[in-house]
Amino acid sequence: MIDAVVACRDGIVPMAMAMAMAMAMAVAVAMARDAADLSRSRHDGLPRLIDHWRALHAAVAVARQGSTIRAARCIHLSQPAVTRAIAMLESACGQPLFLRTTRGMVPTPQGERLVARADACMELVQRGAREALGALACRTTRGNAPERFARHLTPSRLRALLAVSGGGSESRAAEQLGLSQPAVHAALRALEQQLDVPIFYKSAAGTRLTPPGDALLLRVKQSLAELRALETELSAWTGRTRGRIVVGILPLSATIFLPRAIAAFMPKYPDMDVQVIDGTYETLVRLLRSAEIDVLAGALRRGVPHADVAAHSLFVDDLVVIANRRHPCWKKARLELADLLQWPWVAPLPETPADRLLHALFARHNLPAPSRSLCAGSPTMTLACVLQSDRLAIASRGQVLQDDHGGQIGIVPVRFAPVARRIGLLTRVLSDPAPPLAAFLDICRHTTRDLPGAEGVHATA
Repeated sequence: MIDAVVACRDGIVPMAMAMAMAMAMAVAVAMARDAADLSRSRHDGLPRLIDHWRALHAAVAVARQGSTIRAARCIHLSQPAVTRAIAMLESACGQPLFLRTTRGMVPTPQGERLVARADACMELVQRGAREALGALACRTTRGNAPERFARHLTPSRLRALLAVSGGGSESRAAEQLGLSQPAVHAALRALEQQLDVPIFYKSAAGTRLTPPGDALLLRVKQSLAELRALETELSAWTGRTRGRIVVGILPLSATIFLPRAIAAFMPKYPDMDVQVIDGTYETLVRLLRSAEIDVLAGALRRGVPHADVAAHSLFVDDLVVIANRRHPCWKKARLELADLLQWPWVAPLPETPADRLLHALFARHNLPAPSRSLCAGSPTMTLACVLQSDRLAIASRGQVLQDDHGGQIGIVPVRFAPVARRIGLLTRVLSDPAPPLAAFLDICRHTTRDLPGAEGVHATA
């Protein structure tokens, strides 16, 4: 039998060889384009290694197969293409990732961390693809479709997904990415065709994600968090750990320990940035799951909000009633809980843990809860109202003992059963924390060991 042949500049070669050459050339062009994009995009907030998505997949294959030849067969690329991918990845990381031996290739310590993170990164995107397919009742996961989807993703499509979901329209995404609107639209359409699932839809308000798109976006953001953690780990090998930790805080109690923990952390990691943001429990949990914050500090609720979130108890704090020292309640010789209803309150926001605890406290004494005519979710605003008016409020005992505003605020001496809450941290289960984040969590634990209510409290998941 005669093999199929094709003519090329160097003569006649078998058709299979020509196809392999064409595939290698296409991959090389794609790799070069990714490298060019990397130098152009530095301020979009995304990890730099997103531009080496294909190379990361190749690195995982080489580590598993032990050589570029076997890896090339496994991921259906040519051996030269895999070799170039590893070389480009090592250049981007600035460190050797594999040891070349006569028997094949073995990951260096840096390479082992990169492979572990890259593997987790790909698995998260595959999970997102499976969940996106599963979000359609009439659609089931087709064989290795999620694996193919993760392998063939491109940086441009990832950027388009993130930019449109954040900006709410293709035009704003195009402006953010420095591209034309048709280019962004083409990237989105390619993403949908690649997964064969509708990810976006047009509305009068702009471009919105479908439920499958939301499922995919969540896992993509978690995947990018793995790349950020990887970049932090790689920078540590150079002697300077760079990166960022974003801490979300809930009202009440977090200020008892968090400032001290941050003060202890930053001298040990001077090149790490720390950002602290506040918000409602639901908002911060959503940001935690989507990897937009790294840890959530404050009062823990019963159970955990999602299976991919873990709770770590630090100490127990109780709520007390507070008033300014000019308040008429101080003139009464003996205060009962019912007496407190004659004065106005600054109530917690409805349906928050503090609000439910306040209602439960008065209900145990067969009393109505204080009026919600004025509610505040901010401890700063609550204290300001207490200081400047004759309103009562509930607050963290530890916080009041730590700062009573120069003696202007006191704990009202009314007797009732303690209203205790667990104070601690929420983290993502799916992510292995980078060393700086792990160190920050340990510092939080150490900082709270001497606080009242810390005895016997252990991390729980």
